[in-house]
Amino acid sequence: MRRRTIRAIVPLAAVIATAGLLAGCSSGNSGNANAPSSFSAQAQNNPHPISDLKQGGNMNYRIESVIPNYNYLQIDGTLGDLNRVYLATMPTPFLAAADASLSVNKNYFTNIVESEVNGKQTITYDINPKAKWSTGRPLDYRDLVANWTAQSGKDTAYEASSTAGYDRIESVVRGSSDQQAIVTFAKKYGDWRGDFAPLLPRESVDTPEAFNKAAVTTFPATAGPFRIRSIAPGGQRIVVERNPDWWGENKAVLDTITYIPLDVPAAIGALQSGEIDQMELGSNADSFKTARGLPNVDLRQSVGYQYRHFDFNGAKGRITSDKAVRLALMKAINRTYLAQTQLGQITSKPAVLDNHVFVNGQKGYQANNGDITFNPEQAKKELDAAGWTMSGQFRKKDGKQLDLRDVIPSGAPNATQEAQIMQQNLKDVGVNLTIDTVPSDDFFNKYILVGDFDVTHFTWEGTPYSSSSDGIYRLTPGITLQNYGQVGSPEINALADTALTETDDTKRLADYNALDKAVWAEGHSLTLFQRPSTYAVTKTLANFGAPAFGDQDMSKVGFLK
Repeated sequence: MRRRTIRAIVPLAAVIATAGLLAGCSSGNSGNANAPSSFSAQAQNNPHPISDLKQGGNMNYRIESVIPNYNYLQIDGTLGDLNRVYLATMPTPFLAAADASLSVNKNYFTNIVESEVNGKQTITYDINPKAKWSTGRPLDYRDLVANWTAQSGKDTAYEASSTAGYDRIESVVRGSSDQQAIVTFAKKYGDWRGDFAPLLPRESVDTPEAFNKAAVTTFPATAGPFRIRSIAPGGQRIVVERNPDWWGENKAVLDTITYIPLDVPAAIGALQSGEIDQMELGSNADSFKTARGLPNVDLRQSVGYQYRHFDFNGAKGRITSDKAVRLALMKAINRTYLAQTQLGQITSKPAVLDNHVFVNGQKGYQANNGDITFNPEQAKKELDAAGWTMSGQFRKKDGKQLDLRDVIPSGAPNATQEAQIMQQNLKDVGVNLTIDTVPSDDFFNKYILVGDFDVTHFTWEGTPYSSSSDGIYRLTPGITLQNYGQVGSPEINALADTALTETDDTKRLADYNALDKAVWAEGHSLTLFQRPSTYAVTKTLANFGAPAFGDQDMSKVGFLK
C-alpha cells in the first residue's frame, strides 16, 4: 500500500520531537507473544563501520508503486516512495537522529542560526560552498528563494502540497554572498526547522509549469551521495549511482541502488527469491510470517511514524458532509479489533492511536479522542438523530439509502481486510459500505486527490516535524493541500495559526493538542493504529533497516565483507 507522506515542512524544535519510551500504548489485548514486545526507540539497522563493508555492489530497493511526479513538493509527488529516493539524492537542512533530535546537515549548510532582527524572526542559512547540484551549479540563496516562492501560497498556480510556514515568510534575500540566504518571517513561526526539507534546484520550481509538470517523467537535478543514472519507461525502475563529485565526509559505499515498484504479493515473492534486498512489511501479517522464515533475511523493527487512518469526504452533497454522521460512523468502527487483526502477528502490544498530530513515542502524545470510542449503540442513536432511520437492512433519509463507497488500492491485502472489517461494523448500525478496489497506481491521482470517494483509508507517514498536520487539517476554500476530504472549520484553522506562531516548545505542544481535540470534534478523520517500522532485509546488508524516528544515511549502506 503506497503511503502518503506528511509534508515535513512544519518542524517542532528538537526538544519537542524527542522520542521517549512508548508508555501507556497497550490496548489491553494480546498480540503475538513471539513478536517484539514493544516498539524499540532505537534504530535496528545492523550497524557496522564502513571498514567492515564491501565497496560497490547494488541494492535492490523495493518501493510500493510507480511515482507519478518526481517533485516531492508538488501534491502528486508527496509520497513515501519518493522520499526513499530523496534520502539518497536530495538536500535537507537538518538531520534527525533515531530519537528525533535534530542537527544541522553539514553536507549542505555549515551553519543555520535563528535570531531577531528589527523585531522580526530571522533565520540565516550558510550554504556549504562545496555543495553543488548534479548540473555542476553550486547551491545558492536563489534555490531557497525559488522554493519559498513556489510554496508561499501567493500564486495558486503552483500545486504545492503544503504552504505551512512558507506563507509566513516575508522575504528570502542574499546575505554576504550567494552562499548565504537570510529568511525573514512576517509572523513568528516556531516550526521553521522543517522549511526547505527537501530543497529542490530552482530550475525545477521557479515557474508553475516547471513545478507542476517538469518532473512528471524527468528527475530534478540532484545533490546527494547518489545521482540519477536512469529511469525506465513508465517509472518501472529507477537506478541511482554513486555521485563521483560528492563532497560529503563519506563517499557512498554502494555503486548503485535500484528502486523497483512492487505490490505486496510480488514483493514477497521477490524477497523469497532474493531479487530484492529490503521490503517494508507494514502491518502485513502474512508477509511478516513469510519473511521470518527466510534464512537469508533479517527482521528489523522499531518505533516509527506510520499510522493508518479512515478519512471522510466532506464535500457538499456527500452524506459524510454532515458532521453528525461522521461522528456516528467513527463510534461504529472497532479500532481495537482492527489493531489486533492488523498488528497482532507482528507485535505483542497492538494499540489504537488517539492523536492526529503526534504518534506514540513522541513527546506531546496524549489521547484526545474523548467519547469517540467503539460504541455501536451510541452510533445508532446518533444516526437516528441525524434523520437516518432504519428501513429494512439499512438506513434511509428522505428516500435515500445510507450508501457509502470505500475506495482502496489493489495489491494491498491489509487495506482489503480493513475495509471488510469496517464494512461489517457499519452494517451492524445500518450503513451500507461498498468496497471499490482501484488500480494502485491510480489510487491517489485519479481518486483521492480529486475527491472521488466517500471514505478511504491509507497510511500517513510523518517525520520529526510533527506539526506538518497543518496541511492535512486546515480547510482553505479552493485549495486542497493534503486535506483531501475537505473537512475542517474556522476553529481548526485558528488553532493551527496559534500553534504555528508559538515559539515556546512547551506551549506549542499544548497548542497542537488543542488543535487535535478540535479535529476529533469535527469528525475530520479517524486514526486507527500506529504501525511499527518493520523491515525485512538481506542479512548481509549493514546500516539499513528500521530507523526509529531518524533519517537513513544511504551513503553508509553496504554489504558485509
